[in-house]
Amino acid sequence: MKRAIVLAHYDRDGMVDPYVVAALSAYRRVCDTLVFVTVSARSIPREVDSLVDRAVIRENIGYDFGSWKAGLEALGRPEDFDEVVCVNDSVYGPLFDIAGALNSATACQADYWGMVLSGMNCWHVQSWFFAMRATLLRSAQFAEFWRNAGDELPKEDVILRREIGLSETAFRGGYAVAGVYDARVSPPVAWQDIADHVSLAEPARTWRLIRRTRPRRGHLNPSELLYRRLWAAGIPFLKRRVLHTNHYGLDLKRVEADLERLSPEWHAVIAAHGHRTGENAWQQRDETLP
Repeated sequence: MKRAIVLAHYDRDGMVDPYVVAALSAYRRVCDTLVFVTVSARSIPREVDSLVDRAVIRENIGYDFGSWKAGLEALGRPEDFDEVVCVNDSVYGPLFDIAGALNSATACQADYWGMVLSGMNCWHVQSWFFAMRATLLRSAQFAEFWRNAGDELPKEDVILRREIGLSETAFRGGYAVAGVYDARVSPPVAWQDIADHVSLAEPARTWRLIRRTRPRRGHLNPSELLYRRLWAAGIPFLKRRVLHTNHYGLDLKRVEADLERLSPEWHAVIAAHGHRTGENAWQQRDETLP
């Protein structure tokens, strides 16, 4: 398979963090062409330049979809590839070998696929990692979608018209859409998914966890809640928001322990990133949230 990967980068300090370089190194091993697109770095670091085939510095317009559009343009003829993968740096990883996910039966049978197919808002492939196969790359629907994908939009509209919109484009076109983790067919959240994150010593956080994972709250975000399910499915990533936002109230010390067991090397890289940015991944945040 002839594969291209486009990574969209943003850093509030204008640097390329070592965790991004580690990700590029892992992607380099599984693709023919690797494109790096940044809206914040003023120059391309030497270690990045040695890993990628093309590097693009652009204005921060259109969020990640604007960067992916620039990356597709840098490829010249994306339709000449069997698969183009778009990723961003809102996740840590690949924490382990990504080949299993790339070569999974789910991926191989789809025209448009991603690591997670979520029911948040409506059924769609989450945009932090999605892949388009040649059938879609060569279609009129693909060309029409990406023609305006770099336009300036409010963030909420980017989610609705770009992230969800691309999945809807594929669904409407009759293309096969899939996720390595597919929330449509996965079991609902069960007690065993959260039991070891519950602690009487941390009542505020524990109450938030129980309250926000009740079935009547509707579809939950597996990328931020069910990280262990994703790892078990062969998805080698951890969303950064798990560690610095912790929407569901997970026990971050438990997350740290799980991460260190999975990959001591990535644990060190992630801890260093949190130290630089002030996002202390292991500090519990028990504030009351609505």
